Amino acid sequence: MNTINDELLQATTNRKAAPVIPDSALMPSLVQVPIRPPSESRFDLSVIEAPANQVFMALVSGTPYSMLLPPDLNGNITITLKNATILEALDTIRELFGYEYRVQGKRIFIEANTMKTRVFQINFLASRRQGSSDLRVTGNSITAGGGKSGGGDTQSGQASSSSGENGASSSRSNDTSRVSMTTDSDFWGDLKTALTAILGTTDGRSVVINAASGVVVVRAMPGELANVEKYLKATQLIADRQVMIEAKIVDVALSEGYQSGINWSTFNGKNNRFSAGVVQPGTILRALPGQAISGIPSDAIDAIGSSDELFANGSTLLAGTGGLVAASALGQGFLGLAFQSANFSALLNFLETQGSVTVLSSPRIATVNNQKAVLKVGTDELFITNLTTSTTTTTTGTIVTPSLTLEPYFSGISLDVTPQIDDDGNIVLHVHPMVSVVNEKNKTVNMGTLGSFSLPLATSNINETDSIVRIQDGNIVAIGGLMRQEQSSDRSQLPGATGIVANLLGQKNSGMIKRELVILIKPTIIRNDQSWTQDIKAVQERLQAYQPTTKAAP
Repeated sequence: MNTINDELLQATTNRKAAPVIPDSALMPSLVQVPIRPPSESRFDLSVIEAPANQVFMALVSGTPYSMLLPPDLNGNITITLKNATILEALDTIRELFGYEYRVQGKRIFIEANTMKTRVFQINFLASRRQGSSDLRVTGNSITAGGGKSGGGDTQSGQASSSSGENGASSSRSNDTSRVSMTTDSDFWGDLKTALTAILGTTDGRSVVINAASGVVVVRAMPGELANVEKYLKATQLIADRQVMIEAKIVDVALSEGYQSGINWSTFNGKNNRFSAGVVQPGTILRALPGQAISGIPSDAIDAIGSSDELFANGSTLLAGTGGLVAASALGQGFLGLAFQSANFSALLNFLETQGSVTVLSSPRIATVNNQKAVLKVGTDELFITNLTTSTTTTTTGTIVTPSLTLEPYFSGISLDVTPQIDDDGNIVLHVHPMVSVVNEKNKTVNMGTLGSFSLPLATSNINETDSIVRIQDGNIVAIGGLMRQEQSSDRSQLPGATGIVANLLGQKNSGMIKRELVILIKPTIIRNDQSWTQDIKAVQERLQAYQPTTKAAP
């Protein structure tokens, strides 16, 4: 632990500090006479089908500039300019006729409008990433033979809470609801396709890409090379954007007064605003004034406090500036909210007023623009999913051999996110958290003449959601409404008491507990090295809090 703390401290102290700028109040005032830059001469230019070399030489006539022309310069120019400077004229000619130029001091170099080759550098991984996210709710019809049977077959996906178990009989799955998302990030292949579309392949134009070294070689006309440079700069800028995503997956055992779910309307204050609604397929929560909460009757909102300033008229919501939540759901949908608050502690303290709070997981994932990041904490255990038999006839008789098919089942918490960051600090996230609990249940299968077999099968309980969220940098978005009901029982008795004595002098309580799963997500854009420094300091503080305090010897 001490070694980790030393490395974190070194990472935060070895960074170069910005130079200290003296306060203006400590410096004597310097009065300087402003120097007006010399104004460039303006002129009128009007030529029709004039040779290009003569036009360029005429531009510097009477100016302090020197004009340098290549020997292979050719072509004619037709243009009319009024009251223009020499640089304005050169920019106009470059845009219309493709003659590139560069200025070094008082010298102007003109490039011939012929094919040229340029080498560009772009930094990205030389790899191709593929990913998929899928959720299915299936209704199975049992048929003869081997296979699966059960009530639920759920994979990574959208918003659902389900359970099911594997059997040894056959089934046919009919998807009652399904959502799928597939990503294929082939950066270098897409880059070559885009550059080829910009340039074409005629007259010797070509694009050569070496993904291992990040070198792009382009042969094209000077004007086209300028467009390629702009495209590569924009591509590199967008691809380098990075975001740190903090998530908290919280399980709330609801108190008696909140059996219908968490009352989000009470989380309203001067610095806490949110947009809310029932999220169904195609529903978008918008932060617009007077937005109605679709699917919630006005009397239900009156029950949770229509007198609050958050609600104006029945089911009308005065939305804040929390952003958008776009998602799909199963059945009647789930509750989605976009918070303006940027404080996890305030949200957790609020949830504690609704019931007993347990933070199941608090993952942190950093990823770049449009790249899927996956975090998985749990175990994979093999379970029997199919049972078949094979019959072998020999001289001594018939031998029947059973054959088992095993598949891994994941039990734990997983989170995968894919961000898209725009120029204004808005982040669009594809979010897929999943909490699954897989238990073993023995089932007896009658194999006819082979007898009966007791097989350990898997019973799974899954809570997961697959949604698309749009939120501003540093704000928190919450997805809730995944509720379930559990039966609890506890028993107390005197130590050592058994039988009738334990029943007479003991106490047994049983009841139902409603639980709601809430996912809190906070994305933070990493803009510079200072963002990483703050994150390292936060990790260091958490590690120091875990260290046990040693008492001094008396």
